[in-house]
Amino acid sequence: MTRGKIVLTIAIGAASLFIILIVIVGWSFTKLMKEGAVDTLESMNFHAQFSTPNTKQPTPVNNNAVAAESKIAPSLGSDKAPIKVVEFIDFGCPYSKEENSIIRELAVSNPDRVWLQERNFPTIDDSTGELLHPGAQAAAVAAACVSDQGKFWAMNDALFANQNDAGTFSADDLRRYAIGAGADGAKYDACIKSGKDAAAVSADYKAGLVLGVTGTPTFFVNGYKIDGAIPVDIWQKILKLVQ
Repeated sequence: MTRGKIVLTIAIGAASLFIILIVIVGWSFTKLMKEGAVDTLESMNFHAQFSTPNTKQPTPVNNNAVAAESKIAPSLGSDKAPIKVVEFIDFGCPYSKEENSIIRELAVSNPDRVWLQERNFPTIDDSTGELLHPGAQAAAVAAACVSDQGKFWAMNDALFANQNDAGTFSADDLRRYAIGAGADGAKYDACIKSGKDAAAVSADYKAGLVLGVTGTPTFFVNGYKIDGAIPVDIWQKILKLVQ
């Protein structure tokens, strides 16, 4: 499977970025819309790279904030931070990998201003019923088992660092990454064998579908949905407003 097969480039325009920025600093989105002060969220001026099955199309950026947070998914930063980011990822997706270094650095460097939660969306191609990235489900379950031991973010980084073009991970490699992340091998093995965390991954995926997620990465920034990787300069503009 080539990257070209799964790439969907979404052109989004500049006026909408303004909307996300003003929502973050607490202005009334509804009031501004009624006054005609802003456009819809469908047109940010960057090209978001996005992995999605050929049979699916991205939904427009949602103009209504939604609750995308999970009570159990791993997170970074203060839950009182003014910028709350929920990201749906696929460990086999090249654009989730590219975004990982950006958003992780952002959250780690700004824990009082950015809260980041990561949720799983191992994308399924409706035309075949198969995973778009074959190893995504197994990687997500492995990460969940490591998360049970409080080592999720090290595992997250290891999975993205070792991603290959085919989007596959062997069981031996996943176990090696888990132990390298600091997980106890016996506890990890028991978790994988039990299959208990597969349900959590499935719950994330189903929640994503309800929220209109069609591919990865997909962000909810203070509840507002954005399809595709967000460039670092856009994040920096958002951060400047909450310094």
